[in-house]
Amino acid sequence: MKKTMNINIAGQLFRIDEDAYEILTRYLEHVSSRFRTEQGGEETISDIETRIAEIFGGGNEPPTLVSKEMVSDMINTMGAPEDYYDATSGGTGEGGNISYTRKSMYDPNSASARLGKALSDFFRAFGKLMSMVLRVFAVIFGTIFTIIGFVLLFSFVLVLFFHNAPILSNVMEPEITNMHTLLSIVLNSSMVTPVIILTAIVVLMPLGALTYLGIKMIFNIRKNSRPFGLIMFVTWIAAACALAVFLSLQLSVYSNNERITERVKLDNPPDTLYIVPGKNISSNSYDEYASIDDFAFYRQSASGKLFATVDLDFPTSDTTSGWISVEKRASSNSNTEAWTNARAIEYNWKHSGDTLCIDEFFSIPEGNKWNGSIVEIDISLPEGTIIKFDKDMKTEKWGYRRHNPYARIFRVTEWDLEEIEE
Repeated sequence: MKKTMNINIAGQLFRIDEDAYEILTRYLEHVSSRFRTEQGGEETISDIETRIAEIFGGGNEPPTLVSKEMVSDMINTMGAPEDYYDATSGGTGEGGNISYTRKSMYDPNSASARLGKALSDFFRAFGKLMSMVLRVFAVIFGTIFTIIGFVLLFSFVLVLFFHNAPILSNVMEPEITNMHTLLSIVLNSSMVTPVIILTAIVVLMPLGALTYLGIKMIFNIRKNSRPFGLIMFVTWIAAACALAVFLSLQLSVYSNNERITERVKLDNPPDTLYIVPGKNISSNSYDEYASIDDFAFYRQSASGKLFATVDLDFPTSDTTSGWISVEKRASSNSNTEAWTNARAIEYNWKHSGDTLCIDEFFSIPEGNKWNGSIVEIDISLPEGTIIKFDKDMKTEKWGYRRHNPYARIFRVTEWDLEEIEE
């Protein structure tokens, strides 16, 4: 009767009889003495043990019983340890010893080796192809990011730092003229420069980053400066918070709105309504001008007196009667102050028979801020009524919808005004 015992080879459990154990132990000791002093020897010994475990069919439950015959077959398959080296022809090491070259543990001409090499070559070529495709996409998107970032960057620089940028008048929506003056009026403050600087940081830094990202993608720049990026991010956050606080404080004056309306009913509206000018803006002196679309401001810098254009609209009446409404609106922190600001708006108009006389502008008294002041005139007339503007009226100054800014004769239709050629 032979004894059996459990052993562990390459992390796998086997049962082995006494005779087989003695042969396997001597074999492994021989392998260990051959390789343990060499560079990478431990890795080689581990590879050999893994191969032995594969030959013995490891990983079975219950553990495989290894016999003396199985060990002999393994040695014949693996070869003796001295067979793992080939002597170098004609070469000797120090002390006259023959130098050896490590024998390959696998056959490079085997089917598995050829398949592995083919797969390796395929994936290497596929990786190069995908790298080229990604590089093309990186250049395309980088070019797009660079162009968009630079155009927006250039546009905002013009808008923010130049009083008038006519180059943008055909592409901007809404069309803005004299940003500095416009901001000082809307914000009711002369502290426009800090707003411009903070807005520039908040807007231009992301656009600059977008442009830089595009350049990096085009030229495949991989170097990053994390401290610089962190400083820029913190600066942007601080500027955005400061701008939000400043704007919230300045724009709080628009929290309450009040209006004063003067209305005249037209029981028998005329077939033709003549609109003639009262005061026009050219009769006043001003040295500052700003506009957003059709709404324009005129200001005397010395006195601070402010003038603004009037909004004119022509809603169609659904009856045979009509009406004329002049509405003054203003805002403030409280309803009482908003009411006071609305009453302070200076605007003159007069209706008599078939003639309506209206001023081209309204004004804010000296010392008062704009506070969202607006004057709106609504003229509701039955469909088919003719409206004629006096030749001295600058119709392009009024905010009603029209195709020809210089048209002077209109017919009221169901939804809009129809321009009539003279």
